[in-house]
Amino acid sequence: MDAITFQTKDELGFCTRQSDGVSGMTIRALSNFCGLAEGSSSAISNLLTQIEDSEPETNTLPETLKPFAGQRLRLETNDSHGSLYVIDELCHAILEYYAVDARKYKGKQIAVNNYRMVARAGLRVFIWSQTGYSPQTLSNEQLALLQAIPAMQQAIAQLQAQIQNLLPPSADFIPPGWDAEVWRSLPSQDKRHFRFLYRRRNFRPSQENQPLALPAATVEQLKERQRAEVERLVGEVSPEEKQQFQAAKLQKLREFWSQASVEEQKDMPF
Repeated sequence: MDAITFQTKDELGFCTRQSDGVSGMTIRALSNFCGLAEGSSSAISNLLTQIEDSEPETNTLPETLKPFAGQRLRLETNDSHGSLYVIDELCHAILEYYAVDARKYKGKQIAVNNYRMVARAGLRVFIWSQTGYSPQTLSNEQLALLQAIPAMQQAIAQLQAQIQNLLPPSADFIPPGWDAEVWRSLPSQDKRHFRFLYRRRNFRPSQENQPLALPAATVEQLKERQRAEVERLVGEVSPEEKQQFQAAKLQKLREFWSQASVEEQKDMPF
């Protein structure tokens, strides 16, 4: 027989089975929990008998009680008082019946309040609080779930990374590996460039004292280097060549403006 933790509180009985945490209430406890009048435990007893004697397929039970038709949902305990305990699932269904489906009676609001309370916390957990029970062992399903959690977390991380690559980065997004102060000092076009490299190539700045994967230069610096490279390849431009270039540019501008109207030519800058 399963070990039972038994406790009576103000003559209301609760019990919990140590092996799996399945819990129960005495008929008197359930009667008070549903707000029935003092000494009216017979109403719960009669309802239990009706549930147990009903046919599973053809019965006139309320909808909340139909799933329990024909079942004997009572806990066998080692209680020295020989108390009868109704299993927690059926307790919840009976409480729901009195709170929702039953006609109005004097203590109905008690049933409604208790139903709302256990709906939030769960009746089994509520009874655990009365009996002092704390789960010490895990079921096979719980163990399997715990073992599956790391793989689930990895899959979630991969999905988040894929979603991040599909969505455009926010304006204040700083790719991993960047110092915040250094990042804020970069021009906007450089920030867009490095965000692109991170999203497409997973680029991150190299560690300290190691060469950067890309030159630590801004776009303007790169343009200046390109201009210097062009000048080096072309060579030094003489003053005569500069004058010829300016004259050619001026001639082209005159040809362009000559095609404009007389009124527009008044605004010609030369």
